[in-house]
Amino acid sequence: MTSCLAAGLSLVLTCTAVSVAQPVETGPQADATREAEPVVPIVPDEPPALPVADLERWADRITGWTAEHREAIAIRLFDAPSHGLPDLDAHATAILDGQGPEAELNRLAGLAYLRFAGWLEFGLIDPETHEPRVLLDDDAALLVRRLRWAFEAGDAARAIDDSAPTVRDYDALRSEMMRVLAVTPIWPGVQTGPSLSTGDRGPRVDQLRTRLTAEGLLDGNWQEGDAYDLRLETAVRRYQGRANLAPSGRMDQATLRQLNLPPDRRVGQLMANLEQRRWRTRDLGRRHIWVNLADFRLEAWEDGELAREHEVMVGRQASSTPEFSEDMQYIVLNPWWGLPAGSARPRFQSFRRNPSLARELGFRIYNRGGEAISVYEIDWSRWGGDWPYRMSQPPGATNPMGEVKFIFPNRYNVYIHDTTERDQFVRTRRDFSAGCIRVQDPLALAEWVLEGQDGWDRARIDAVAAGSSPTVVWLDDRIPVHIAYWTVVGDDDGRVRYLNDLYRRDNRVIDAYLAALDSQSPPLPDSFRPLSGAVAVSFD
Repeated sequence: MTSCLAAGLSLVLTCTAVSVAQPVETGPQADATREAEPVVPIVPDEPPALPVADLERWADRITGWTAEHREAIAIRLFDAPSHGLPDLDAHATAILDGQGPEAELNRLAGLAYLRFAGWLEFGLIDPETHEPRVLLDDDAALLVRRLRWAFEAGDAARAIDDSAPTVRDYDALRSEMMRVLAVTPIWPGVQTGPSLSTGDRGPRVDQLRTRLTAEGLLDGNWQEGDAYDLRLETAVRRYQGRANLAPSGRMDQATLRQLNLPPDRRVGQLMANLEQRRWRTRDLGRRHIWVNLADFRLEAWEDGELAREHEVMVGRQASSTPEFSEDMQYIVLNPWWGLPAGSARPRFQSFRRNPSLARELGFRIYNRGGEAISVYEIDWSRWGGDWPYRMSQPPGATNPMGEVKFIFPNRYNVYIHDTTERDQFVRTRRDFSAGCIRVQDPLALAEWVLEGQDGWDRARIDAVAAGSSPTVVWLDDRIPVHIAYWTVVGDDDGRVRYLNDLYRRDNRVIDAYLAALDSQSPPLPDSFRPLSGAVAVSFD
């Protein structure tokens, strides 16, 4: 990530005074000097704690209940498990039975609504701490207003429907959740052992065939003891491709781990992915960019419609790309590439062995004072100690930033940019970068970003990119960029794909979510509990 950090820092420092669409006239020497300046983080004061909602008090504030409104809410409560949320069937049944004073029924319906709608709107666990999320007073006020509007519209269930995420594949994941809840999954495993490939025989090959048959990727027309043949290899390739694993057709160890994920963890993965969609802002932006790191995919959205899709490369495991949302403010055509010492050292090792490489590749080297020096002036005795040199590369065919960079300032200094390694987009697994996001066909994305901006049609973009002058184009309207890491995704055909957990981030979320699922299941109030006993813990 350090190369992206330096590139982003250098550009922000040298381009802040540049007019819209004017070439950047600052020199690389200034870039190198400013990169060397320390960045002092600003630690904000701890924000005051917000008041936690007293759900019983808020439930008592809900007025306008009718038997029809209670029934509509109760019917929606049965849907909670399909969202991967705690079971509220007992509450729904008690409300529909209608046994008890009307005021108590209204109160029970109000409590159940606040809990269920709160989970849908804000999530069951906190996205940062992964602790169970509590409902705040402001949250409860929003939900109560929404229910009152639904009462006035004569459709109480709409208050719950409007709390559910509107991300396009949320419904596909819900359908998958209903499928796995309706049928106990029989997922035969494959015994651990060495990788398998064409020509292998034995019980583990039979187990692999059984597993892929259960996935629907292989028909049952095979015999025990058959060799690992082309049909099995093709089925393995299909499985690997759907999971974003390298489609080698061999059952390697990464494929074996994915195949042997236990059913309860698979369900937990699905629940966690539903939860992750509840964490995202409801207003993604009329025009916005969405990147799913686990799927190596970038999407450009406009007015609720998918406008463009691009393949991307993401950070290696050692420099994994973070998840966040920020607004894109400008793009740079023909950007410089500036590196701090940490990222420059592999290059310097090459230059030490072959100094002429620095000139051939166009690199420029600067000392701590910002003065340009020759590669032959480097004091190699200072290697590994207080290394005083910086390196920058101007725009050109070998500059790894490529022809365009998309800037959305963020604390991680991660950006979207072109690459010189465009041939790598043919690979299925694409975790190659130092943290930034490399995008395929970046000039087409730039055309979409600058759509409607005066003087910036595709012809001009291409003309400027064909030159060598760094040029900043500030956006008339900022474009939100959302970077997520979701390992279950919906396809256009309504099916879902379970992706390889590239960065090993799922387990922590799954464990926290399953723990919260147990601890947050609310019991019925005493007056509604059946004689057989309570359900679990408290609403509070």
